[in-house]
Amino acid sequence: MKRLLLPLAILGLLSGKAMAQQRTFILSNIDHKGFVSLTAGYSLPGCNTPFGKNTENIMGVGQFAQTSVGYRFGHRLGAVASYYYGVNTIQQDALLNLLGKNADPADWDSKATNCNLQSLMAGPMLTVPAGRFQFDFQLTAGVAQSTSSRMELNWRGQEQAISYTTPAQTTRTFAAGAGATARFKLNRWLAVHTSLNYITADLKYSDLQQEIRLGNQRSFESLNSHQPLGMLNWGTGVSFIF
Repeated sequence: MKRLLLPLAILGLLSGKAMAQQRTFILSNIDHKGFVSLTAGYSLPGCNTPFGKNTENIMGVGQFAQTSVGYRFGHRLGAVASYYYGVNTIQQDALLNLLGKNADPADWDSKATNCNLQSLMAGPMLTVPAGRFQFDFQLTAGVAQSTSSRMELNWRGQEQAISYTTPAQTTRTFAAGAGATARFKLNRWLAVHTSLNYITADLKYSDLQQEIRLGNQRSFESLNSHQPLGMLNWGTGVSFIF
């Protein structure tokens, strides 16, 4: 009985390897032209942008979700469309630094809501197949909608109340992007992927003002309403391929 175990084990390994090779051969030769993908991951702001320099730099690392639809019309070239939704926090230390070098952060309380960015973009796509892998390279353009953070700074002193409040605002503008995706086929209709993409938008808010309260007195200060955005996004997800 023991003499049979080793040959059976070897036969099982060879059979499994042959089936895996056959599966790879079949999936590599199926010409999948289209996909619908769902992606989630992390967004990193502060990247360079052709629209100018962001003078605030108070956004922190965030999270995003994206859905994309792509179709290859020719041998390599196709088109892709995507919807993106990302949420980023506000860095509390950077927010307190806006008070200036003479202010002690320990004397202030800060509150800030998350800011978000949505985009709807489309553009050309180049596909490079490599066995069960498929690599997509994209250039896109479209429209973006951004909602800024509502920020509040309150002084902890007892003499009189001092506060700075910046309301949230929403703006729509032109956006552009570029990205790359590596996709691995699991079967005839499903694949997993990882992607890296860059989004930039020329954000301009309308009459952005900060409210300043000093005791019972109230005044307003105009803020820089032009805040160009460059966002790098890395994520993973699943693709339904056809």
